[in-house]
Formats: sequence, structure tokens, C-alpha cells
Amino acid sequence: MRTWQQVSEIHEDGRDLDNPRLFMRADGVPLITFRSVITGQSYEIEVYQTLDNGSSFQFLSQVDWDEHLGGLYEPSLATLPDGSIAAFYTSEKHQHEHPSYSQIISERISPDGGLTWGPEIFAIAQPGTARPGEPNMITFQDCPQLALFYEMCATENCLGHVSYSTDGRSWSPIGPPIPSTFQDVQALQTTNGLIFATSNSYDVIVSPDDTTSWVDTNSHPFSHGEWPAIAQTSPTEIGVALSGAGPQGEIGQYIQFGDISSLGLDHLATSRACSQAGPDLQPCTPGRPCAQ
Repeated sequence: MRTWQQVSEIHEDGRDLDNPRLFMRADGVPLITFRSVITGQSYEIEVYQTLDNGSSFQFLSQVDWDEHLGGLYEPSLATLPDGSIAAFYTSEKHQHEHPSYSQIISERISPDGGLTWGPEIFAIAQPGTARPGEPNMITFQDCPQLALFYEMCATENCLGHVSYSTDGRSWSPIGPPIPSTFQDVQALQTTNGLIFATSNSYDVIVSPDDTTSWVDTNSHPFSHGEWPAIAQTSPTEIGVALSGAGPQGEIGQYIQFGDISSLGLDHLATSRACSQAGPDLQPCTPGRPCAQ
């Protein structure tokens, strides 16, 4: 991730494409999801695939669409325990219903690798003015549980939250806020079991126990920019990317790399706590291991 070359371009005549996310399907085929927009008129969540390592992309499917009602934003893809692919995205389509939802996190599931999508699931939804958004999911290691991270705006100051599931189809209610987060909380579980998260607050925080507790690493990769992404680039390294994060806030995508071993986290005993109860889970305890 130190050097980059232009490989290909995706475009649709008369439409803006944004909010892109890459995803690796189980069979090794890379997918990319994004929204295709005519502002104020048409919003679509689409999926493209590449069969030649990114040299070209072909339209695969449309996850959802919205004409005039509101907007669709911020899609991401994730693999569920049964091998299906889940598409998460934020939706304003339900503002004029009763009850009214200013914005929700919607989910649709594909059983065939992203070719077709099932009915809409209200993954995170609170009637009224609440605006959950920026969804992204991780799977706990050695624990039959999934965690969905998101921001909560309007009713809160865009604090990060996390909800839980065992099947990726039904999710626990909105949980407690994640400390030191503001807008677009993005999470990553590294190969050693630690869960790192960052947001528009620039803080990097870590959980050693499946989000039960969080520790501030006191590291700030950037002082400008917004809309982060986080990835593991080696066994002891993570990278954080931000838009508009130049030294003086210059536009463009910027990446900083951090050595996990230099953060002084050795005292954190990684624990597969699996302690957060999902909609069909009871908390695991020392005397009762996580259900399989």
C-alpha cells in the first residue's frame, strides 16, 4: 500500500459514483459496491465485479434504488456465517411512512454471490429523527457472533455504536456508545484478535475483548481529513486512510501506517469474551462457554 498505479475506471453516463468499497468474495472474485447518483433525483446501490484482477469491472447487480423519496448512502458488503453476502447501507426511503424513520441502516442478503438480493431488513432503525449510518461489520474470532459498527447522528452527536448478531439477519438493539468516536466509526479485527477502530475524531482505539472494553492507543494518524478506512497490512501493522488529510487539509486520499508492536499493548490480554448478547444470545460467562 505504499505505491499505487492507475488500473481501471468505472463510470456511468450522467451519474456520479461515490462511497465505494471493495470486497473479496469467497471464491476470490473481487467485488466493489458504491452508490450511483443523480443528486435529488435518483439513488442506486450497485455491485460490480472484476474477473481480471481489477483491469476491468462489469455490472453485477443493483442492491436497492430510490427515486425522489430520499437517498441511499454508504454501502458495504460482508460475508455471513452461512456463506451468504450481506449488503449494508443507509436509507432515507422510510421518511414518509408511519412510523417515520429519518434514516435507517438497511440490509439485503444475497445467496448467490451478489447476483440477486433478498428483501430489505431493518438492521438498525429507530423511529423519529435518529440517523444511524456508515455501517461496517466484523466477525469475532473463535466466537459465533458478528458485530455491526455504525454512527448515530441527529439524536446523538454522531457517536459510534455497535450491535450484535449470530446469523447476520437479526440484530440487537442500539448498544452503548463507543468511546473516543465521532462520525463514521470503522472497525478491524487483526489476526492477533485485537479489534481496532477509528473515526472522524482521529483517535485509534483498541478492544482486547470483543468490544466489551476499549483502550485509547493515544495515537492520531492525522490531524486533518475525514471518512476513514482501516486495514491490516502485515502481522504487526495497520494502515489508516483518510480523505482530504494532507498536512494542511489538502484534498486526496492519504494513508498512514502504524506498528502495532510499538503501541504498548502487550499488557492487554486478548480475550474471546463474546460477552455482548445478540437478539438470540445470552451472554457467555466463565462457567458457560459461547454456544456453537
